[in-house]
Amino acid sequence: MEAAGPFRAGTRFQALPDVRFFVDGGRIRAPGDLLPGPQDSTVERYGERLDHRMDGRGRLLVVEQPLVLDHALWAHVRSLVTPLWDRIGYPVLPVVTELVLGERFTEGDSPPHEPRHSTLIWVLHGTVTATPRDALAGPVLTAGTGDLLHLPARMPHRVHFGSRTFAMRLLVPREPRLLNSEVKDVVAGMMDRQRGQGQVPYLPVPPGEVPTPPDVPELGRTAEALREATATPHLNHALSAVWARRVSAAALEPAPGPRRPVRLSPDDRLRPASAVVRMPLDDSRTWLWAIDGHAFHLRGNLGERVLDRLRQGDIPTVRQLCAVAGPEREASVLALLEKLYTLRAVDVDVDVNVDGQENSA
Repeated sequence: MEAAGPFRAGTRFQALPDVRFFVDGGRIRAPGDLLPGPQDSTVERYGERLDHRMDGRGRLLVVEQPLVLDHALWAHVRSLVTPLWDRIGYPVLPVVTELVLGERFTEGDSPPHEPRHSTLIWVLHGTVTATPRDALAGPVLTAGTGDLLHLPARMPHRVHFGSRTFAMRLLVPREPRLLNSEVKDVVAGMMDRQRGQGQVPYLPVPPGEVPTPPDVPELGRTAEALREATATPHLNHALSAVWARRVSAAALEPAPGPRRPVRLSPDDRLRPASAVVRMPLDDSRTWLWAIDGHAFHLRGNLGERVLDRLRQGDIPTVRQLCAVAGPEREASVLALLEKLYTLRAVDVDVDVNVDGQENSA
Protein backbone atom coordinates (compact mmCIF):
# COMPACT_ATOMS: atom_id res chain seq x y z
CA MET A 1 0.00 0.00 0.00
CA GLU A 2 2.86 2.36 0.80
CA ALA A 3 4.42 1.76 -2.62
CA ALA A 4 1.11 2.17 -4.46
CA GLY A 5 0.07 5.52 -2.98
CA PRO A 6 2.12 7.88 -5.19
CA PHE A 7 1.09 6.01 -8.38
CA ARG A 8 -2.68 6.43 -8.12
CA ALA A 9 -2.54 9.63 -10.17
CA GLY A 10 -0.27 8.19 -12.87
CA THR A 11 3.17 6.93 -13.81
CA ARG A 12 6.20 8.31 -11.95
CA PHE A 13 9.34 8.37 -14.08
CA GLN A 14 12.31 6.37 -12.71
CA ALA A 15 10.72 6.02 -9.27
CA LEU A 16 11.40 3.05 -7.00
CA PRO A 17 9.40 1.15 -6.04
CA ASP A 18 7.62 1.20 -9.39
CA VAL A 19 3.96 0.17 -9.50
CA ARG A 20 2.21 -1.02 -12.68
CA PHE A 21 -1.38 -2.17 -13.18
CA PHE A 22 -2.46 -4.25 -16.18
CA VAL A 23 -5.76 -5.47 -17.60
CA ASP A 24 -6.40 -7.56 -20.70
CA GLY A 25 -6.26 -4.46 -22.91
CA GLY A 26 -2.85 -3.34 -21.62
CA ARG A 27 -1.43 -1.13 -18.91
CA ILE A 28 -3.56 1.47 -17.12
CA ARG A 29 -1.31 4.51 -16.72
CA ALA A 30 -3.41 6.27 -14.05
CA PRO A 31 -5.03 3.42 -12.11
CA GLY A 32 -6.39 5.54 -9.28
CA ASP A 33 -8.27 3.50 -6.68
CA LEU A 34 -7.59 0.28 -8.57
CA LEU A 35 -4.35 0.25 -6.57
CA PRO A 36 -4.34 -0.88 -2.92
CA GLY A 37 -5.49 1.73 -0.43
CA PRO A 38 -6.17 2.17 3.30
CA GLN A 39 -9.42 0.20 2.99
CA ASP A 40 -7.56 -2.90 1.78
CA SER A 41 -6.34 -4.43 5.02
CA THR A 42 -5.59 -7.82 3.41
CA VAL A 43 -4.84 -9.17 -0.05
CA GLU A 44 -8.17 -11.02 0.01
CA ARG A 45 -10.13 -7.87 0.84
CA TYR A 46 -8.32 -6.00 -1.94
CA GLY A 47 -9.20 -8.78 -4.38
CA GLU A 48 -12.86 -8.74 -3.37
CA ARG A 49 -13.04 -4.99 -3.84
CA LEU A 50 -11.57 -5.22 -7.34
CA ASP A 51 -13.86 -8.13 -8.25
CA HIS A 52 -16.82 -5.87 -7.56
CA ARG A 53 -15.21 -2.77 -9.08
CA MET A 54 -14.09 -4.48 -12.31
CA ASP A 55 -16.92 -6.99 -12.77
CA GLY A 56 -14.51 -9.88 -12.42
CA ARG A 57 -12.09 -8.83 -15.18
CA GLY A 58 -8.58 -10.25 -15.12
CA ARG A 59 -5.81 -7.97 -13.87
CA LEU A 60 -2.19 -7.91 -12.76
CA LEU A 61 -0.53 -5.66 -10.18
CA VAL A 62 3.28 -5.53 -10.35
CA VAL A 63 5.40 -3.76 -7.73
CA GLU A 64 9.05 -3.51 -8.81
CA GLN A 65 11.72 -3.27 -6.10
CA PRO A 66 9.30 -3.26 -3.13
CA LEU A 67 11.94 -4.54 -0.71
CA VAL A 68 13.72 -1.18 -0.58
CA LEU A 69 10.91 0.08 1.70
CA ASP A 70 11.15 -2.65 4.34
CA HIS A 71 14.44 -3.93 5.71
CA ALA A 72 12.83 -6.84 7.57
CA LEU A 73 11.15 -8.08 4.38
CA TRP A 74 14.34 -7.50 2.38
CA ALA A 75 16.38 -9.49 4.91
CA HIS A 76 13.83 -12.31 4.85
CA VAL A 77 13.99 -12.58 1.06
CA ARG A 78 17.79 -12.47 1.23
CA SER A 79 17.73 -15.42 3.63
CA LEU A 80 15.65 -17.34 1.07
CA VAL A 81 17.90 -16.70 -1.94
CA THR A 82 21.29 -16.93 -0.20
CA PRO A 83 21.31 -20.77 -0.11
CA LEU A 84 20.59 -20.78 -3.85
CA TRP A 85 23.43 -18.34 -4.60
CA ASP A 86 25.75 -20.32 -2.30
CA ARG A 87 25.08 -23.34 -4.47
CA ILE A 88 25.17 -21.89 -8.00
CA GLY A 89 27.16 -18.66 -7.52
CA TYR A 90 26.23 -15.07 -6.78
CA PRO A 91 24.86 -12.88 -9.58
CA VAL A 92 27.45 -10.37 -10.80
CA LEU A 93 24.71 -7.82 -11.55
CA PRO A 94 21.77 -6.69 -9.39
CA VAL A 95 18.66 -8.85 -9.31
CA VAL A 96 15.33 -7.09 -9.89
CA THR A 97 12.65 -8.09 -7.39
CA GLU A 98 8.94 -7.87 -8.13
CA LEU A 99 5.86 -8.67 -6.07
CA VAL A 100 3.05 -9.75 -8.37
CA LEU A 101 -0.65 -10.01 -7.56
CA GLY A 102 -2.60 -11.62 -10.39
CA GLU A 103 -6.22 -12.50 -11.03
CA ARG A 104 -6.84 -14.74 -14.06
CA PHE A 105 -4.35 -12.81 -16.17
CA THR A 106 -1.93 -13.85 -18.92
CA GLU A 107 1.06 -11.61 -19.55
CA GLY A 108 1.60 -10.28 -23.08
CA ASP A 109 3.94 -11.78 -25.63
CA SER A 110 6.89 -9.48 -24.93
CA PRO A 111 7.67 -8.98 -21.23
CA PRO A 112 10.46 -6.38 -21.00
CA HIS A 113 12.75 -8.72 -19.03
CA GLU A 114 13.04 -11.31 -21.82
CA PRO A 115 15.49 -12.46 -23.04
CA ARG A 116 17.92 -10.40 -20.96
CA HIS A 117 17.03 -12.07 -17.67
CA SER A 118 16.39 -15.50 -16.29
CA THR A 119 13.24 -15.49 -14.19
CA LEU A 120 12.56 -17.14 -10.84
CA ILE A 121 8.93 -17.11 -9.68
CA TRP A 122 8.14 -18.07 -6.08
CA VAL A 123 4.41 -18.75 -5.77
CA LEU A 124 3.26 -17.51 -2.38
CA HIS A 125 -0.44 -18.19 -3.01
CA GLY A 126 -2.43 -19.43 -5.99
CA THR A 127 -1.05 -20.86 -9.22
CA VAL A 128 1.28 -19.77 -12.02
CA THR A 129 1.33 -21.56 -15.38
CA ALA A 130 4.21 -21.08 -17.82
CA THR A 131 3.67 -22.15 -21.44
CA PRO A 132 6.66 -22.17 -23.84
CA ARG A 133 6.04 -19.94 -26.85
CA ASP A 134 7.84 -22.55 -28.90
CA ALA A 135 5.76 -25.70 -28.53
CA LEU A 136 8.91 -27.81 -28.98
CA ALA A 137 10.85 -26.03 -26.22
CA GLY A 138 9.40 -28.05 -23.36
CA PRO A 139 6.29 -28.89 -21.36
CA VAL A 140 3.74 -26.55 -19.81
CA LEU A 141 4.70 -25.95 -16.17
CA THR A 142 2.23 -25.18 -13.39
CA ALA A 143 3.41 -24.12 -9.94
CA GLY A 144 1.28 -23.93 -6.80
CA THR A 145 1.73 -22.35 -3.40
CA GLY A 146 5.30 -22.84 -2.20
CA ASP A 147 6.67 -23.89 -5.60
CA LEU A 148 9.47 -22.23 -7.54
CA LEU A 149 9.49 -21.79 -11.32
CA HIS A 150 12.70 -21.19 -13.27
CA LEU A 151 12.29 -19.69 -16.73
CA PRO A 152 15.71 -19.49 -18.44
CA ALA A 153 16.69 -16.49 -20.52
CA ARG A 154 16.15 -16.88 -24.28
CA MET A 155 13.42 -19.47 -23.65
CA PRO A 156 10.33 -17.23 -23.62
CA HIS A 157 7.12 -18.37 -21.94
CA ARG A 158 3.59 -17.07 -21.64
CA VAL A 159 2.88 -16.75 -17.94
CA HIS A 160 -0.66 -17.06 -16.62
CA PHE A 161 -1.60 -16.08 -13.08
CA GLY A 162 -4.57 -17.91 -11.59
CA SER A 163 -7.18 -16.51 -9.24
CA ARG A 164 -5.83 -14.70 -6.16
CA THR A 165 -2.24 -15.46 -7.13
CA PHE A 166 0.48 -13.74 -5.15
CA ALA A 167 4.08 -14.34 -6.21
CA MET A 168 7.58 -12.96 -5.92
CA ARG A 169 9.50 -12.71 -9.18
CA LEU A 170 13.28 -12.38 -9.38
CA LEU A 171 14.84 -11.24 -12.65
CA VAL A 172 18.47 -12.40 -12.82
CA PRO A 173 20.53 -10.59 -15.51
CA ARG A 174 21.97 -12.86 -18.19
CA GLU A 175 22.68 -10.52 -21.13
CA PRO A 176 26.47 -9.80 -21.25
CA ARG A 177 25.91 -6.26 -22.54
CA LEU A 178 24.41 -5.37 -19.16
CA LEU A 179 27.94 -5.62 -17.75
CA ASN A 180 28.91 -2.60 -19.84
CA SER A 181 26.40 -0.40 -18.04
CA GLU A 182 27.64 -1.56 -14.64
CA VAL A 183 31.27 -0.66 -15.36
CA LYS A 184 30.25 2.56 -17.15
CA ASP A 185 28.40 3.75 -14.04
CA VAL A 186 31.42 3.07 -11.82
CA VAL A 187 33.82 4.88 -14.16
CA ALA A 188 31.43 7.81 -14.56
CA GLY A 189 31.20 8.13 -10.78
CA MET A 190 34.99 8.25 -10.49
CA MET A 191 35.22 10.92 -13.19
CA ASP A 192 32.45 12.99 -11.60
CA ARG A 193 34.33 13.09 -8.30
CA GLN A 194 37.52 14.22 -10.04
CA ARG A 195 35.92 16.82 -12.29
CA GLY A 196 34.68 19.20 -9.64
CA GLN A 197 32.65 22.27 -10.53
CA GLY A 198 32.37 23.76 -13.99
CA GLN A 199 30.11 24.28 -16.96
CA VAL A 200 29.76 22.89 -20.46
CA PRO A 201 30.75 25.76 -22.78
CA TYR A 202 29.39 26.97 -26.10
CA LEU A 203 31.99 26.84 -28.88
CA PRO A 204 32.11 28.97 -32.06
CA VAL A 205 31.79 27.25 -35.40
CA PRO A 206 34.48 28.35 -37.93
CA PRO A 207 33.25 30.00 -41.17
CA GLY A 208 32.47 27.56 -43.95
CA GLU A 209 35.02 29.13 -46.33
CA VAL A 210 37.92 28.28 -44.00
CA PRO A 211 37.78 24.50 -43.44
CA THR A 212 39.50 23.45 -40.21
CA PRO A 213 39.63 20.16 -38.34
CA PRO A 214 37.04 20.00 -35.56
CA ASP A 215 38.49 20.84 -32.16
CA VAL A 216 36.42 20.25 -29.02
CA PRO A 217 38.94 20.40 -26.17
CA GLU A 218 36.34 19.68 -23.48
CA LEU A 219 35.50 16.33 -25.04
CA GLY A 220 39.18 15.59 -25.55
CA ARG A 221 39.93 16.27 -21.89
CA THR A 222 37.02 14.05 -20.88
CA ALA A 223 38.35 11.24 -23.07
CA GLU A 224 41.77 11.64 -21.46
CA ALA A 225 40.19 11.51 -18.00
CA LEU A 226 38.42 8.32 -19.06
CA ARG A 227 41.72 6.75 -20.12
CA GLU A 228 43.32 7.74 -16.82
CA ALA A 229 40.40 6.41 -14.77
CA THR A 230 40.48 3.01 -16.44
CA ALA A 231 44.28 2.70 -16.17
CA THR A 232 44.59 3.16 -12.40
CA PRO A 233 44.12 0.66 -9.54
CA HIS A 234 41.28 2.86 -8.25
CA LEU A 235 38.92 1.32 -10.80
CA ASN A 236 39.61 -2.20 -9.56
CA HIS A 237 39.11 -1.01 -5.98
CA ALA A 238 35.79 0.59 -6.92
CA LEU A 239 34.63 -2.56 -8.71
CA SER A 240 35.71 -4.63 -5.69
CA ALA A 241 33.54 -2.44 -3.47
CA VAL A 242 30.59 -2.97 -5.82
CA TRP A 243 31.10 -6.73 -5.64
CA ALA A 244 31.41 -6.75 -1.84
CA ARG A 245 28.18 -4.78 -1.51
CA ARG A 246 26.46 -7.13 -3.95
CA VAL A 247 27.49 -10.27 -2.09
CA SER A 248 26.40 -8.82 1.25
CA ALA A 249 23.01 -7.97 -0.27
CA ALA A 250 22.66 -11.31 -2.09
CA ALA A 251 22.29 -9.11 -5.21
CA LEU A 252 18.95 -7.71 -3.95
CA GLU A 253 19.65 -4.12 -4.89
CA PRO A 254 18.97 -1.37 -4.19
CA ALA A 255 19.23 -2.36 -0.56
CA PRO A 256 17.32 -0.49 2.17
CA GLY A 257 19.22 2.43 3.65
CA PRO A 258 21.13 2.28 6.94
CA ARG A 259 19.31 2.97 10.17
CA ARG A 260 19.82 6.13 12.16
CA PRO A 261 23.16 6.39 13.96
CA VAL A 262 23.22 6.13 17.74
CA ARG A 263 25.66 6.88 20.53
CA LEU A 264 26.47 3.62 22.27
CA SER A 265 27.10 3.61 26.01
CA PRO A 266 29.75 1.45 27.71
CA ASP A 267 27.12 -0.84 29.28
CA ASP A 268 25.17 -1.51 26.08
CA ARG A 269 25.30 -5.17 25.16
CA LEU A 270 25.72 -6.08 21.50
CA ARG A 271 24.89 -9.24 19.60
CA PRO A 272 25.77 -10.06 15.98
CA ALA A 273 23.01 -9.43 13.43
CA SER A 274 23.63 -9.25 9.66
CA ALA A 275 26.73 -11.03 8.38
CA VAL A 276 29.86 -9.04 7.58
CA VAL A 277 31.45 -9.75 4.19
CA ARG A 278 35.20 -9.05 4.32
CA MET A 279 37.44 -8.92 1.24
CA PRO A 280 41.14 -7.93 1.18
CA LEU A 281 42.42 -5.26 -1.17
CA ASP A 282 45.75 -5.41 -2.98
CA ASP A 283 47.98 -4.39 -0.08
CA SER A 284 46.45 -7.03 2.28
CA ARG A 285 46.37 -4.39 5.02
CA THR A 286 43.17 -2.75 3.84
CA TRP A 287 39.93 -4.67 3.90
CA LEU A 288 36.54 -4.07 2.35
CA TRP A 289 33.74 -4.60 4.81
CA ALA A 290 30.21 -4.92 3.43
CA ILE A 291 26.97 -5.31 5.36
CA ASP A 292 23.44 -5.33 3.95
CA GLY A 293 24.50 -3.79 0.65
CA HIS A 294 26.74 -1.04 2.09
CA ALA A 295 30.55 -1.05 2.17
CA PHE A 296 33.48 0.76 3.78
CA HIS A 297 37.26 0.35 4.05
CA LEU A 298 39.11 -0.65 7.23
CA ARG A 299 42.86 -0.94 7.75
CA GLY A 300 44.68 -3.32 10.06
CA ASN A 301 43.36 -6.21 12.14
CA LEU A 302 41.46 -4.27 14.78
CA GLY A 303 38.11 -4.98 13.15
CA GLU A 304 38.84 -8.70 12.97
CA ARG A 305 39.57 -8.78 16.70
CA VAL A 306 36.30 -7.01 17.44
CA LEU A 307 34.37 -9.48 15.27
CA ASP A 308 36.07 -12.43 16.98
CA ARG A 309 34.99 -11.08 20.37
CA LEU A 310 31.41 -10.62 19.15
CA ARG A 311 31.30 -14.23 17.98
CA GLN A 312 32.37 -15.88 21.23
CA GLY A 313 28.80 -16.80 22.13
CA ASP A 314 28.09 -14.39 24.97
CA ILE A 315 26.61 -10.90 24.68
CA PRO A 316 29.52 -8.54 25.42
CA THR A 317 29.20 -4.95 26.52
CA VAL A 318 30.65 -2.09 24.55
CA ARG A 319 33.21 -1.73 27.34
CA GLN A 320 34.33 -5.34 26.91
CA LEU A 321 34.58 -4.93 23.14
CA CYS A 322 36.66 -1.77 23.48
CA ALA A 323 39.04 -3.65 25.78
CA VAL A 324 40.25 -5.88 22.94
CA ALA A 325 42.21 -2.95 21.50
CA GLY A 326 43.63 -1.37 24.64
CA PRO A 327 42.86 2.02 26.17
CA GLU A 328 44.58 4.06 23.46
CA ARG A 329 42.25 2.73 20.75
CA GLU A 330 38.90 2.68 22.53
CA ALA A 331 37.63 5.59 20.43
CA SER A 332 38.39 3.68 17.22
CA VAL A 333 36.54 0.60 18.46
CA LEU A 334 33.56 2.69 19.56
CA ALA A 335 33.39 4.38 16.15
CA LEU A 336 33.51 0.97 14.45
CA LEU A 337 30.77 -0.44 16.69
CA GLU A 338 28.52 2.53 15.99
CA LYS A 339 29.08 2.08 12.25
CA LEU A 340 28.30 -1.63 12.56
CA TYR A 341 25.10 -0.77 14.41
CA THR A 342 24.06 1.73 11.73
CA LEU A 343 24.63 -0.89 9.01
CA ARG A 344 22.80 -3.56 11.10
CA ALA A 345 25.80 -5.84 11.67
CA VAL A 346 25.08 -5.64 15.42
CA ASP A 347 21.98 -5.04 17.49
CA VAL A 348 21.70 -3.63 20.99
CA ASP A 349 20.34 -6.41 23.17
CA VAL A 350 17.42 -5.01 25.16
CA ASP A 351 16.65 -8.33 26.89
CA VAL A 352 19.88 -8.48 28.90
CA ASN A 353 20.79 -6.09 31.69
CA VAL A 354 24.25 -4.75 32.45
CA ASP A 355 24.95 -7.73 34.74
CA GLY A 356 24.39 -10.13 31.87
CA GLN A 357 21.09 -11.46 33.28
CA GLU A 358 17.95 -11.75 31.20
CA ASN A 359 15.36 -9.10 31.97
CA SER A 360 12.01 -10.49 33.11
CA ALA A 361 8.86 -9.69 31.16
